Amino acid sequence: MEKIKFFVQRYPVVLVFVLAYGFSWGNFILSTALPSFPFFYPFGPLLAALIVAGLTGGLKDLASRCLRWRVGLQWYAAALLVPAAIGLLPVYFNVLLGGPVPTATKLGLWYSLFLLFPMALWDAPLWEESGWRGFALPRFPANRSPLFNTLILDLLVGGWHLPLALSDRAITEPYLIAGLGSTILTNWVYYNARGSALLAILYHSSANTMGLYFSPMLSGPDLVRYFWLLAAVNWIAAIGVVLMTGPTLKLQSAIPAQTAQTGKTSTVR
Repeated sequence: MEKIKFFVQRYPVVLVFVLAYGFSWGNFILSTALPSFPFFYPFGPLLAALIVAGLTGGLKDLASRCLRWRVGLQWYAAALLVPAAIGLLPVYFNVLLGGPVPTATKLGLWYSLFLLFPMALWDAPLWEESGWRGFALPRFPANRSPLFNTLILDLLVGGWHLPLALSDRAITEPYLIAGLGSTILTNWVYYNARGSALLAILYHSSANTMGLYFSPMLSGPDLVRYFWLLAAVNWIAAIGVVLMTGPTLKLQSAIPAQTAQTGKTSTVR
């Protein structure tokens, strides 16, 4: 028992990802083999975070980060509008390359976006980001740059998404590549918003809302091209952010790094 307690205290990040992968991948296998089995794949990161936070006394910090709303209004705007713009540009470029022109008949009324947002929020971001940015990321080594930690998170979260990506082989590669670029942009908002997982949840929800709105009008080669364009736009924006902020991913006016790193740290191994 003492060895288990030592491992949990020493390697909480490792345990969170092991449990998140185990819960989600296990559920994917069961729900694929047994269609009547409930699909709770997105809940894996939150369940893992709650278990490890409960064992390490980190529940208060987890709740604090997920409810951290006192950040600059400009970061609320960034969390909601940047992914909206990134979602719109691939549609525009897709039309230029011969894709279908968006119409109200195909898409529905524009204000349906406000109805899709809570659906997107509940579908995945709330559960994912509570685990990734609410618990895991603040416990990445503070002596490494936010960009380095972001790239590590990129790979780990991308791997967690792998079963979902492989479920549609036509878009597996662009889906994963787009997600990797989006992780950098989400963390740009996160670090500038005082380590607020709430802002990461909003960013993720806004991005998914655009996908829910536009993807039904696309199929076949048009859908594949859209995802490649989405990946390109995400990475162009991500590279722009890195060039603008450097490895800190923070604007000069942002709060010092130590303010955003209030959780316990451990080495990711």
